Amino acid sequence: MKKKWYRNGMVKTVATVVGVASLTAAAAGGASAAGIMSMGVNPLDKGSYLKSRSFERSMYDYTYEVLHALSYTQLLHPEQGGENIDLGEILQKRNPAEEKLTGLSYKLSDLKKWAEIDDWNTMTDDILICVKPDGSPEYMYYDEFEKKILDGELEFLAPSSDAVSYEEYEENAEYAEDYMPLEPEASGTEGVDELAKQGILACLKNHDYASYEYYGEEQYYLDNNVGILNSGALGVGDKDGEMVYRNVINEESDYQIAEAFAPAGADSILDILNEEPQWEGKLDQAFMALTDALDQIRIAKASEKMLEQHYTKGNTNLSYLLVTDPGKSGEKIMSNAEAGDYEKTIKEVEDGKDPYVILGTAPEDGRSNLAFAGDKTASGLQQLAEDLTGSMGLSLWQHMVENVGLNDQNKEFVFAVWVDKDFPVQDLMAEDAENYEKYSKWLMPSMMFFAVGAVLFLICLIILTAGAGRNNEEETVQLNFFDRWYTEIGACTAALLWGVPFALILGLGVNVADSVDKLKYIVLFVAALGAWTAVWFFIGWLSLVRRIKGKTLWKNSLLRKIWKLIVKVFRKFWKMCRNSINFFAENTVSRVKAALIFTAFCFLQFLFCAFIFSGLAGVLFLLAALDLLGLICFLKKARGRELILDGLKRITDGELQYKIPLDKLTGEQRKMADYINRIGEGLDAAVEKSLKDERMKTELITNVSHDIKTPLTSIINYVDLLKRENPQDPKIQGYLSILEEKSQRLKTLTEDVVEASKASTGNISLEMADLNFVELIHQVIGEFEERFQEKNLSIMVHFDQEEAIICADGRRLWRVLENVFGNVAKYAMENTRVYAELRVNRKKVIFSLKNISAQPLNISADELTERFIRGDVSRNTEGSGLGLSIAKSLTELQGGEFKLYLDGDLFKVTIVFAVKEKAVPRKNEEV
Repeated sequence: MKKKWYRNGMVKTVATVVGVASLTAAAAGGASAAGIMSMGVNPLDKGSYLKSRSFERSMYDYTYEVLHALSYTQLLHPEQGGENIDLGEILQKRNPAEEKLTGLSYKLSDLKKWAEIDDWNTMTDDILICVKPDGSPEYMYYDEFEKKILDGELEFLAPSSDAVSYEEYEENAEYAEDYMPLEPEASGTEGVDELAKQGILACLKNHDYASYEYYGEEQYYLDNNVGILNSGALGVGDKDGEMVYRNVINEESDYQIAEAFAPAGADSILDILNEEPQWEGKLDQAFMALTDALDQIRIAKASEKMLEQHYTKGNTNLSYLLVTDPGKSGEKIMSNAEAGDYEKTIKEVEDGKDPYVILGTAPEDGRSNLAFAGDKTASGLQQLAEDLTGSMGLSLWQHMVENVGLNDQNKEFVFAVWVDKDFPVQDLMAEDAENYEKYSKWLMPSMMFFAVGAVLFLICLIILTAGAGRNNEEETVQLNFFDRWYTEIGACTAALLWGVPFALILGLGVNVADSVDKLKYIVLFVAALGAWTAVWFFIGWLSLVRRIKGKTLWKNSLLRKIWKLIVKVFRKFWKMCRNSINFFAENTVSRVKAALIFTAFCFLQFLFCAFIFSGLAGVLFLLAALDLLGLICFLKKARGRELILDGLKRITDGELQYKIPLDKLTGEQRKMADYINRIGEGLDAAVEKSLKDERMKTELITNVSHDIKTPLTSIINYVDLLKRENPQDPKIQGYLSILEEKSQRLKTLTEDVVEASKASTGNISLEMADLNFVELIHQVIGEFEERFQEKNLSIMVHFDQEEAIICADGRRLWRVLENVFGNVAKYAMENTRVYAELRVNRKKVIFSLKNISAQPLNISADELTERFIRGDVSRNTEGSGLGLSIAKSLTELQGGEFKLYLDGDLFKVTIVFAVKEKAVPRKNEEV
């Protein structure tokens, strides 16, 4: 496999370290650059602070703030004769296209006091619109209206008996907001009773919404506070019953504020609206203008306070001069510097070395406004003076003039503002200048630091991504412990472990920055955030890459597990539904019968419960009787199941003659028990027949073996006699040897058959005694030592202890071991090892014998213990195929276990016997 450099462990380590360091450096550089630029330092700035865009922006902002504040403060110091504020003029400024309204004004002193109240704009809903018969409105406070109603000066009018119905009136009459008079024939009225009067007043006062209320014998319908028309009254009349108002409306408004002071020349603003025809129907406009006037007063007072605190001489490096109507009788000068002769002051500013700006109107020059700036030190404002297109742009300065409010007062003005370039006062501009000179030289290095760190981090990220999960030794993707987590859990864990410390570091960084206000602390904390982010980004990103390369991203996803679980549950549910459908589709009599009985029982339960809830308590006894009947039937069925299960258990345990009592069973259970009894009889007959057949086979084998044994003995004897004659012919000697060998083999086979038959049927008498199993095995190994040497078999013996006492028949156990070791001698591969092991495990002794077979073992271990089955399929070796069968039968007759294990060519025999417990001597008894 070709080695790749980016998979090298050292390269990955270096890339990780460099990546974390580079992202830390990039974060520090970025934070430093951002902090420096937030102080007003621009990468394109060159030179000192006075030539920077930061200074130009500060100059613009301070100019606008001062000029805007001065325009508002003039409202607090009107010229002679301007002590009142006309609300009509305020509406005119809102919408110049509308006709100017007059006659509604407030004293400036009252508005100043009103604006100082904390809840100056508290809303009121107590203003009623009283619609006169001719449709014109009259405004009245609710308290005044209520007093007139209660004093009898006014009264509500209700329909008389000969008037049209309310429904007809509602269909034919125009609504109140249309201000149309009522038809004469619909105006037949009479006064309402006292209780109805209180209800209608409550309706107007409280804005009750759609509902029906009853007052006396009359029913009044209240709907959305439209007015008295919807409360059952046709109008409001005087003492003589003549209609004064056809409707009274209490509308909710977003402009009506509670009056703290009355307008000039009136007791209430409503008096002006009712008396001045031009203000008719303009209730909301009047209150909207009043709110604007109060709001402007509050802004003016705040502006005046701001100028006193921040822009008085000694508190700022900025000086200003505002002259309104210069050269006219109404000329007014406002400045924070000594400016007796404003023209001289402006000339000194232009001839000085401090940066300045001069704004104003100059109609004599044919321009609506002017803007120019400059200084003798070529500051950033000098560009504006040279071509009137500086970075701020001439239009922006002109736009300031148009929006500060001085133009709205139709006054000419000249405004000059200049800054002492030495910054003797420690104000915000001086702080900006200090920060600019201190940090501007670090801006470009910080930006380069950020760029280099970002590029290095990207390079390291690419290297680590390419080499993630693989090395130069193995091509397969290597997943670590974290990569084996569920995908979603791993992502959430990484995000949580990153986010919590990140938030703590960020919060600590903000607190330190706020308290110390030093850029280096901010950079330090941002660098720490960068390092922490880099570590967890690498952990999360590289884990993601390894999961993608290893194709475990979706395979090891929690969503996939949940989806598979949902599919599995759905399949189980569908299978259950299908089985249920199939269950009932068979439509057997027993199932249909059970379903009908259960349905009937549930129906009766539901029916009786319904009767009980309906108040028929006597049905409770029927319900109890039904439940008791169901319980008895259930217990009877349960008793029948127990009898059947008990009978099945007895028959299974061998009591084939047992009969389930049928007298205690009914229905299907009785039939089932009868069938089971018949099955028991059949099994008993089959078992008896099987035993009889087995006995017959055993007797046949025994008799045949006995009949064969007699002639076989004769053959063996005569062969022996012939050998004693010592024939000289080699052929005859060979024939005799073959006869002797085959006769002996036939004798052995006959004996094995008889013994196998007896062992399988248990027809053997055992002489059980205590034996040392270890010693017996050693004797058998000694007997087979020569036979093992003939095939060059090495036996490896490992016994846990020198003795293991068991209870067994020594002669029969010897036969077992002889057959097992003989099987190894016949079928083991030459030049291999044979392993004999004996272990004592708690109360058992376990002997195992392992060897490698010379022939392929293509049969199972159970088949090898059957009669006449041999591992040598070609049957070229000696053996009858009965040795292992006899060994197993004899072992089990003695209470042991005989097991075979085959694994390829490995052949293993395991024999297990219980260890004989040693007798514990009693006290005072010699050991």
